[in-house]
Amino acid sequence: MNFRIPWKGVIACSIVVLGVLIVASLFDIVIAVLNPRFYSTAAFIVIFGVAGIFAGVIGYMQGIEKANPKNETARWTLIILLIGFGLLFFFLLARIEGGEYEAAFKSYGITTALSSLLFMKGKIN
Repeated sequence: MNFRIPWKGVIACSIVVLGVLIVASLFDIVIAVLNPRFYSTAAFIVIFGVAGIFAGVIGYMQGIEKANPKNETARWTLIILLIGFGLLFFFLLARIEGGEYEAAFKSYGITTALSSLLFMKGKIN
């Protein structure tokens, strides 16, 4: 068995997860500035929750595409990486920030981790 870690896939997935977080933050700021009357805490949490789903799905797809050996090890490495990112955002970063973005980081972390579970039964072609 070959247990090489697909570094290109891991790096691509990490870049996507962090990039989507930055885009969600910028989108949140733009919505708050352009339309403050309709902006609420629920909208704030939903924006980051939906961004977490996109981060999990797109990060997994990009990671599998860039992974050199496309096998079960690459698939499970990316799933565990996304769950790790979700736990990192939910427990560590939300607690460190502890203010305005706590609920947003928690929703981003939960949805990133749970969206990776969509790929548990998948097969690699």
